[in-house]
Amino acid sequence: MKPIRIKSRIKLKTGPKRQLSKYIFFSVIWLALISLRPVLIQAGTVQFSLVQHSTTNIFQTYQPVSDWLTAGNLSFGGDSSSLSLYGGLDFIYLYKYSGLSSIGGQLGVDYLIPAGSKSAFYLAAEGQGVLFRDLYNNFNHAGLKLVASFKSYLTPATVLRLESQSTYRHYQLGIFDYFSEMVNLSLDHYFKTRTTVKVEASYGYKYFYHPGEIAIIEEETAPVATISSSTSVHSLFSINQASGFFVAQQGGPGGGHGHPADNYKQGGSYSLRGIPYQTVYYTDPRSIQIVTVSGLLAQGLGDRVGLSLGGMKQWNLKGENPFSSSDEYYSVENPTSDLFSWQGTGLNAKLTANLTDRLQAEIQYNYLNREFPGLESLDLEGVSLGVRREDKRHQLSTLVQLDLARVSFFITYAYISNASNDPWFDWSGNFISGGLKWNLSVSKSKQ
Repeated sequence: MKPIRIKSRIKLKTGPKRQLSKYIFFSVIWLALISLRPVLIQAGTVQFSLVQHSTTNIFQTYQPVSDWLTAGNLSFGGDSSSLSLYGGLDFIYLYKYSGLSSIGGQLGVDYLIPAGSKSAFYLAAEGQGVLFRDLYNNFNHAGLKLVASFKSYLTPATVLRLESQSTYRHYQLGIFDYFSEMVNLSLDHYFKTRTTVKVEASYGYKYFYHPGEIAIIEEETAPVATISSSTSVHSLFSINQASGFFVAQQGGPGGGHGHPADNYKQGGSYSLRGIPYQTVYYTDPRSIQIVTVSGLLAQGLGDRVGLSLGGMKQWNLKGENPFSSSDEYYSVENPTSDLFSWQGTGLNAKLTANLTDRLQAEIQYNYLNREFPGLESLDLEGVSLGVRREDKRHQLSTLVQLDLARVSFFITYAYISNASNDPWFDWSGNFISGGLKWNLSVSKSKQ
C-alpha cells in the first residue's frame, strides 16, 4: 500500500519580509492601474470606490477575532452603443490577517440587441481572475462567465426578465474547480398606488470536476493518509454512500478544534477549525442542484419614505457539499461556501427615507435559516454530534448615504447573531464600513 504524502503549505511571515510583501502587494495594484489607463480614457463611464471595513469577528466563529479591511474597485463601461467593452480591477487588503488579501480583475464585452420597442436581448462574455497572497494561494483562480438575458415590458407597468448565467472557475487547488449554471425568471409589476410586487424563481446547477483530486509527492515527508479499499465510509463521516468513490482519513492540525487565528496559518487547504477541506476522496465528479423562489412587496409611504418586505425559500434537489467543512470570511470569498452550500428560508424587511434631496438613510432586518447538506455538526473537539449543521441568523443593519454630483459618501453598521447546532459557528459580531463611490468620467451619451 503506497502512502499519499501531502506537502505542508504552512508559510509563516515575520518581521521585514512581511512588510516588504505589503509594499509589493500595493505596487502590483499601482502597475495594474497604469496599464488600464489607455482603456479608461476611451471608456464611456469610469467609477472608483474605496471602502474601509472594521469587524469584531472576521472569521465568523465562536472565538471572535477582529481586523480591519480596505477594499477598492476601479471599473469602466462602454457608452450607449450596442457593443461595448467593460471591466474592472479590485483589491482587498486585511491588516492583521493579510494572507487573505487579494487582487482581482474582470474584462468583458457585452452586446445589447433591441427586439422591437418594448424588448431587448443582452449578451456578455467576461474573463475573471483573482490572486491571493502566498499563504492562501490555493484560492487563486481564473474563470469565464457568460450571460444571456431577455427583458420585455409586457405592459407599461409589468416587466418580464429571463436570465442565464454560466460560470467556469479553475483554482490553484484543483478540488475547488467547478462549472455552474443559474437560470432566473422574474416578473415585476408597478401599481399607481406606489406599490411594487416582484416574484422570482431560480434554478441552479453546480458541477465539481474533481473534488477528490490528490497530488502524489515523492519526497520524504511524514505520511498523513493511506488509501485502503477496505476503509469504512461510516467510520469517517456520515456521508451518503455512492458508487465510484473511496475514502482516506486525514489528521489535520488542530484535530477539529483550536483557535481560528492559529488554524488560519495552515492556509487554503485547511478549514479554520483545523480540518482539511478534503477528507473524502471521490473518484468521480460531484454535482449540486437547487431551486429558489422569492417574493418582494415594496410600498411608497409618501414622497420620501419606502417600506419593503421580502421572503425566499431554497431547496436542495440533489447532491451536497463535497468538502468536510465550510468557512465564511467577512468580505473575502471562500470556495467552500456559496449559494449552493445550503437550503432554507429567508425573510427581509427594509425601511428607507430620503432625509433631504441628497441624504438617504435606511434600516434593514434579515433572517436566514439554513441547513448545510453534506456537513455534520461537530463539537469543539471535532467529534460528530450526529446531526446535520443548521444555522439561524439574525442581522440588523443601517446605512446613511450622501449623494453629491458625482461622489457618494456612505457609512454602514451591522450586528449579526448566528445561532448554530454546531458550536463552532455559534457567534455574533459587529461590522462597520465607510467609504465613497466616485463617477470619475461619463461620456456625453451617458449624461
